[in-house]
Amino acid sequence: MDFSSLPRAELTDDGGKALAAQVCVTADIVEAVAEAVRQNWAVMPAGGLTSAIGSFDYKSEDVAGFAGVVAIRPKGAVTAEIVDPATPLEALRTHQVAIQADRGLVAAGAGLTFTQVNAALAEVVGPTARVLVDLTSIGSAFVGGVVATGGMGPLRLVPSGSLDAVCVADGGAPKIVSGEAIAEVEGMQGWTGMVAAARFRFYDVPPGEFGLVLPVQGSDVDTVAGLLAYLRPWTRITLPEPGGRIVGEGGETVLNGIELVSRNSLETFIEHAEDPAKSKALGLLQSCEYAGADMLACLTGWSELSMDDVLMSLLDPETETIGGVGIDFGVGFSSGAEMETFRAIREGAPDLARTRARVVQPGKLKPWSTSTDINMVMPGDSSAIVAVLEAYADYRIAIKGLAKELAGAVEVELSAYGHLSPAGIDPHHRVTLFAPEGGEAALAGARQAVAANKRTLIHDLLFAARSHGSEVSGGEKGTPSLVEIARAAGGEGRLPDALKVRFRKARDAVMAAPAAFSFRAPKELREE
Repeated sequence: MDFSSLPRAELTDDGGKALAAQVCVTADIVEAVAEAVRQNWAVMPAGGLTSAIGSFDYKSEDVAGFAGVVAIRPKGAVTAEIVDPATPLEALRTHQVAIQADRGLVAAGAGLTFTQVNAALAEVVGPTARVLVDLTSIGSAFVGGVVATGGMGPLRLVPSGSLDAVCVADGGAPKIVSGEAIAEVEGMQGWTGMVAAARFRFYDVPPGEFGLVLPVQGSDVDTVAGLLAYLRPWTRITLPEPGGRIVGEGGETVLNGIELVSRNSLETFIEHAEDPAKSKALGLLQSCEYAGADMLACLTGWSELSMDDVLMSLLDPETETIGGVGIDFGVGFSSGAEMETFRAIREGAPDLARTRARVVQPGKLKPWSTSTDINMVMPGDSSAIVAVLEAYADYRIAIKGLAKELAGAVEVELSAYGHLSPAGIDPHHRVTLFAPEGGEAALAGARQAVAANKRTLIHDLLFAARSHGSEVSGGEKGTPSLVEIARAAGGEGRLPDALKVRFRKARDAVMAAPAAFSFRAPKELREE
């Protein structure tokens, strides 16, 4: 293959940074990677690019000794091709699925989405069989990219929670990694090799899906913390043997996510949405107005029960509330088209925020944007949750104050969305700055101010973890999240012990990896 003759990549990351590379779309990742390395090309794995923040941030001198950079992208398909269950993992093409129904295992090529994998499971096993990778972007994120980023969603389960094995291509013979060795690939952004295929354990979930939206006031941290502490039993699940039925401490109902959407984000979504999502979103905005709330807590889950019975099962009979939050202005969604509309609203907020962050508006400079990503695993008491929510409330106040201070010079946009599950509180707060052409100095000053406030937030969260017995477990961008936390903390040595161990292991893996992949890794992971 002549990589120099391939077309240039028309790819940008979530920050709008373009990738300077040739692009190779292939169904055989192992062969393509081996040939690229043999010809001395640096390799940039490129999947669905749903969470590609910072993926293209490398300097020209990092690739000076290579023939160039080639972005290798898995070839997808409209539907997964189901092949013989005995097909070896390393032999799977990017669009193929091999299902061992009797063992509760499904192997998938790197170019498939989890919607396609679950559709194949529904065809072979049954409609309630699925891989428990709980991304909100299961219809667009590729299997290979999800493993590489360590992406997780409302359940706060990283892929390794259900991974059996991963096939990695790094230029030599394909490597099959399993057990603790998966950490050398998961969340590493392709710095140690490219995921060619992955084998997952699948499970059986309750047949009914539901959504429940409750308006809340973000500054009322005691009430929100009380809600999360109250809902904790319904969010706690014990994974059965592969193929088994998922059950939770809440009985017939399992909450697989508690998501946050700010009123500001909802209003922005309404400006761009079309029916039926727009009409439903307007109804949710009205609920916010009636309740005097600035945020929505979006509960999703599975149940054997009807929506009405789910509501009754969550209700505290003594207070007739759900953890202290009234249900008078709550809105319910049931399986099917209603849930699709609900997901469109819930995910519309972050999608629009990311889009606005990378689109250059007429007469303005390229926007600058940063999003928080610090996952906190909480104990059962609400005081620990309060400490975390207070840190985010302080951050919002600081950013809103900055917006007033910079009015007329730089526009400061804050969008809040993300995860409130007690198993992993990580409410993303994206700040995007817009400045007019010629306003470079003002934009630079605003960037420094936002970055300083973000460092303060991370410091506050680390302090809250030490003070209340909670744990900072990283973030949903894998190792890049870990590196960002270390930088804000003042260096690797200031991390909590568990994160120090992960940091050292990540550095060891990167330093042992081929230079054709590790060239993009942060300097902290490429140096002793």
